[in-house]
Amino acid sequence: MRISDIAQAAGTTPRTIRHYHRLGLLDEPRRLANGYREYGMADLVRLMRVRWLAGAGIPLGSVASIVSATTDGTAADDLEADLTALVDTIDAEQRVLAAKRARLQEMLDAHRAGRPVSPLPPDLALVFTELIAAETDPAVRAEFERERGAWELVAISGSAPEEFFESAARQLSDPPSRERIVAVYRRFAAVRGRSPEECADEIESLSEAMQEAVRALFVESGVLEQWQSEVGPGRKPAMPITDLVPDPAQGAILTRVMQRLGILDDDGNFEGQVPS
Repeated sequence: MRISDIAQAAGTTPRTIRHYHRLGLLDEPRRLANGYREYGMADLVRLMRVRWLAGAGIPLGSVASIVSATTDGTAADDLEADLTALVDTIDAEQRVLAAKRARLQEMLDAHRAGRPVSPLPPDLALVFTELIAAETDPAVRAEFERERGAWELVAISGSAPEEFFESAARQLSDPPSRERIVAVYRRFAAVRGRSPEECADEIESLSEAMQEAVRALFVESGVLEQWQSEVGPGRKPAMPITDLVPDPAQGAILTRVMQRLGILDDDGNFEGQVPS
């Protein structure tokens, strides 16, 4: 058989066969006097076996050893180990794909139901969407958008328990609580662009107001206790406040809030104890 004949018989192409030759999966056949390769039945059997294994998902780099093992009784243990490893790999890939599919289905379901597509839990994502849409002050709306982004970072990182988001959704859905939080955000937006020295009294007053809102959220969800058990005293936060909130006055407020809560010490390091 010529290369075109064996390719047709195996349901592949001459180019693929030449590739198998380069990889060492097929031995080079003898050449006729005219220079053409002459393939025999053994070559076709070998080619079909290679195609069968590749079609089962075995990487071409592993095909040669598995082909040998299937025809060599002394290599049975190696064959079992190779096939087990490949099955395990596919199982792991299927778990990853299943998780991706579930996440995509959640996004699709949210979109079809008119809910925002967000890494946040549905209730909290909807609350932020409502807050942003209802806000008429561009500065306050921008603060809500930045806050939503910060919550999305926490959600994606997986660094907070589900109760943390449930607590926030409850507080932002409760009209009196929501009104208090919006009022705090309006004040927080108003200090943006001002120097900390210029609004020192407001920084102190606003940090006190924010402390109460944050304490209710963190204590109810158990996040403070989680941080207390996971973060050792004297350790620097992974990201400085100035990176999270570049505005000096707003950064000073958040630093003061975390100090009031006992999360940070005066040097900006984690404290050893968080007050209840």
